Order: sequence, then structure tokens, then C-alpha cells
Amino acid sequence: MTSPSRYPLLLIALVCAVPGCDDAEDTAAPVDAAPVTDLRPLPPVGADAGPSCVPEREICNGVDDDCDGLVDDDDPNIDRATFDDPAHCGACGNPCVAPRAVFECRAATCVIVACEAGFGDYNADARDGCETDCVITAGGREACDARDNDCDGAVDEDYDLESDPRHCGACDRACAPPPAGEAACVAGDCVLAACARGFVDLDGDAANGCEYACEARDREDCNGADDDCDGRIDEAADLAPPEDVCGDTGVCGVECAEDAACGAAERCADGVCVPREPPDAACVVDADCRALHPGLACVARSVRADSGEISTARACVPRTHAPICDGAAGWRCARPPTWQLGAERGACDGLDNDCDGRTDEDFVDALFEADRATPRACEVGAGVCRRLGVVICAPAGDATVCSATPAEPAAAADDQCDGVDDDCDGAVDEDAEDAWIAVGDGAIYAYEASRPGASAVADGVDPRPDDGVATRVEARACSRPGVLPWADVTWAEAEAACMAAGARLCTGDEWAAACGGPSAEAYPYGTRYAADVCNGGDRDADPSAPDDQDAVLPTGALDGCARDGAFDLSGNLKEWVADGADGLRALRGGGFESRAAGGLACDQRGDLKVPDFRHPAVGFRCCR
Repeated sequence: MTSPSRYPLLLIALVCAVPGCDDAEDTAAPVDAAPVTDLRPLPPVGADAGPSCVPEREICNGVDDDCDGLVDDDDPNIDRATFDDPAHCGACGNPCVAPRAVFECRAATCVIVACEAGFGDYNADARDGCETDCVITAGGREACDARDNDCDGAVDEDYDLESDPRHCGACDRACAPPPAGEAACVAGDCVLAACARGFVDLDGDAANGCEYACEARDREDCNGADDDCDGRIDEAADLAPPEDVCGDTGVCGVECAEDAACGAAERCADGVCVPREPPDAACVVDADCRALHPGLACVARSVRADSGEISTARACVPRTHAPICDGAAGWRCARPPTWQLGAERGACDGLDNDCDGRTDEDFVDALFEADRATPRACEVGAGVCRRLGVVICAPAGDATVCSATPAEPAAAADDQCDGVDDDCDGAVDEDAEDAWIAVGDGAIYAYEASRPGASAVADGVDPRPDDGVATRVEARACSRPGVLPWADVTWAEAEAACMAAGARLCTGDEWAAACGGPSAEAYPYGTRYAADVCNGGDRDADPSAPDDQDAVLPTGALDGCARDGAFDLSGNLKEWVADGADGLRALRGGGFESRAAGGLACDQRGDLKVPDFRHPAVGFRCCR
């Protein structure tokens, strides 16, 4: 094979420019140039052609053809078409010549249009002609076969034996893909380039490829898995614990600051007293470990075997005040034994058991008033046994109780009708005996009905004198002498009070019979009206004071105003009876304001009122 060679263009056109150079031995014709036909004498270059010069078209011939004193290239009038001649390509005397090549002049440029048989121009450079005798193979495309297939002077230049995994270190030496991975060629050697998603080359051995099935993440997390695919699970050095969400109040607060605060066999670790030698014990829940020591918690630990399988077991470990990793369960707070989930429900012990900064909040409505600061008042016992206190947590810590302790009963039986539960059984005056007067087959109160505990100056007893509200015990009606009667009462209230005493309201006939007696006299004291005998409007309730006062008097205050032991059936208070008509109820006997004699008589009728009428001069008495 002949090596490519380069040849310069050869200027071979020679021109005879002086007269007398017509000897054959002194004259040389230009190679490949047209024969010279015009042999006229020429004037010196640059001189006037003179009158003997006949102007013609300027061409490349070394003659001043147009008689302007300029020759060939120096003449701007030269015929440019002559520059497409391969002998004068682009300029006079610039022939297209190179070894083994056939030229054309195109646009003033030498172009190879053919080569001698067996040669070729593979570098596209006209200056060295058809420089090589290389034979194109493989269709002119470079193949990895140690040959110059495309005859460009380079062998296998399209193949990178250093980095091509199909021809790594040698042609057709392909890198086989490793298990679950991708191969690469580095410096002519096959290496493991990358692992398929979900696989890792843990042992660094390219021969077995990416042998560890693992989805790598940015960092290790607490989840019972090998997140960073390093063969270790939940390793403490890689973990990034969350912010402390275990609480620092109540029972979740730091339990110790130094070992001295713990027992002899304990040490202070992260604010918790833990055993110096934790037991090697399996567990299921925290309670299993707390039974051994309150400073222990039950957590999961996962281990990867050489086979890649992960096994998990739960064991007792020292708990911490900060979140602790519990394998697949993630981060959690290993709470102390007294902690409870959620609210304080079920725990009223003065402790913040749920570590939310509040104490006994589920019992706050029972423990405090609406301002949630003032202790709620409470009482225990009934009657004379009643005592006041404040609501507190029960000793068992699961409810609230009153701080007070009830007193002992004042009597074995409640028989005074004084509005006081003397035997502390919750019922008032249930054993009291009323003053009754027989009337026919029944009986009637000897006195106008009074409230329990009434006296000569008070119409009853206030069950809660310390609450600032004036109320009266109205558990039942009483029949007692010398007390202010029960006034300002509706018909329904009177009926209920009699029923509570085991009686009822009197009928009109019963009431009239008790007032007039067997002879049905007009007044309880006789047949004729007497203004001063009973407490009517004509009688001065207080003779010692000036003017005429109308006011209610204590029951039985006027001895003469009686019939067979039944007092005040005329005057003092009008009295409800059971009778009525058209939705109205009757009143009998007149009151301390009644001035008409007929209105104070035993047979008085026609005083009807709506049942809910009430007045300071209206009362009642009971019958049975």
C-alpha cells in the first residue's frame, strides 16, 4: 500500500517575452497549456504599446493583448473566463496539478474529478491528489476489526475500548450485566456501574451484583427498616429524633437530674431513674417491663441476618424522657406508670396525669365554680347533720367528694314540726303530731295551717339562711298554736301541703260544721257578731299603737275566737276549701281585713277566686 503523499501545485507555464526567442532549444511550451499562436513582438512591460499594437481580448499569454501597457493578471480588463481553465485556475499560470488526479477548475478552485485506478482521495485535499491506495471495506463504515474500513488513515477510531461496555478492552468483549445492576467499562475493565431500583451492592463484590434488596432513602428513620441500606436497622447514630413531644409537665416531667436522686441500684438516664443493670427480658407491652421496674419500657428491635431477612423481637430497655424508637411503631413516648392516655378522665388526684399542663381538668366543673378558680361549695348530711365544705378529689383518686363530714342526729325521731330534720333522714317533720279537732266522722286542724318551724314572729324557717335568698321550708302543713299561719298561698300549694301532712283541704261543709258547731251558729263564738272577739277588719291588731292596725296574728292568739278547740275560723286569714265552681275555688271565714260581719260568718259563701290567687290575708287549714 502506498502511503498518502502531498504534492504542491507546479507552475509549469513558461512564456517567451523577448524578440528572437524562437529557437526550439530555448523555447519550452507550458505543460497542458494551449499552443502559442500570436508571435508578434511585444513592447516592454509597462511601456506604451506604440502604434504597431493592435488591441485584442486580454488572455493569459504573457502578451499585452489589449495594448494598455498591462500584461495578464496586472490587467483589470483580462477575460475572467480564462480563470476557469485548469491551467490558469483562479490566476494566470496557476495550473491544477497533483499525483494520480484529474482536475477541473470550478469557481477558481481546483477540484479532483477522477483518480487513477486503484487510488482514491480520502482526505478531500486536492493538494496531495489521490493520495492512498486503501480499499474501502465494511461498506465504508468503520468496524471493530483492526482495519481502516473507511480509508481515513485511522483504525477502529469509532470504537472506545476504554469505556464502551460492548467492546471493553478489546473488540466484541461485552460486559455482562450483573444481577439487579448495570455494567460499565472503565479503563478497559468491566465494573458495576449502578444498581436497579430497590437493590444495593452491600458487600462491594461486583461478581454477585446488587445482592441486597433495599430501597435507599436519604437517612435512617425509626420504622423497623434499613432506610439507608447499610445493613443496619434503626441505628441510633443515624436517627434524627423528633422534637420532644412527650411533655414536661405533670407526671411526664423530668424525674431526676442526677444519680443521687435515684435508688442505690439505679442511675439517672435522660431524666429517668432506670436500673443500673437492665434485665434481659422479653415483653409484649410496657406493663410487662414496668412490673420489673418503673424505669423500663417495651420496645421492638429489628436485626438483619446475612441472608437479608429481618427479624424483630420486643425486649425491656431503659425508657427515656425523650421519644424512644419502637421499630415499626415509630417514635413514641415511653410514659411513666401513672400517665394515662387522653384526658384526666378517671383520675382526680391533684396530678397532671396526661401531661397537658392541666390538672384534674375532667373534674374542673365539679371542683370549681364557673371561674374555674373558686372551689365549689358542697354540703353533706341532712337536717341538723348537714355540714358545709368544698368539693375535693376522693382519696381513691377516681371521683370527687365533699370535704365536710356530717354531724350526728339530734333526735331519734323527727316529731317537732319545726322544719328541721332532727333525725337526719332527709325527711322533715315526718313524725310530727298535729293538733286536730274532731268534726263529725272526721277531724279538722285546730289551728290555721302553718309552715314547719314557724314562730310567733316568723312564718317559717329558711333552710339555707347563708345563701342570701329568703326561702321557707314548705315540706308540709302544721297545726300548732302561737305561730304565724301560712299565708300568701295558692289553692294548689295549700292542697299539696295538706297532702304532705297526710290530710286534704276541707270541704265547705266540713269547714262550716267546725265553725258553727252542732247548732250551726253564725260565728264560732255565738250567734251575734262581736268585732273584738276574732281578728277581723274591725279589730285593732295592736291596741297599744295609735290608730287601727290590720295584721295577721299568731294562731290561737284570741282565746274567744274558737269553737270546741278549733281557733280562728272567723277572721285572721281567709281559708281555701276544696269547693269551687266554674274553675274557681272558694274562700271561707274572712280575714284580718274583712269588715263586713257577713264576710266573717260561718255560713259565708260566694268568695270565689282563681286557683293561683295569692294574698297576705289568704291561708288554709287541713281536714281528714
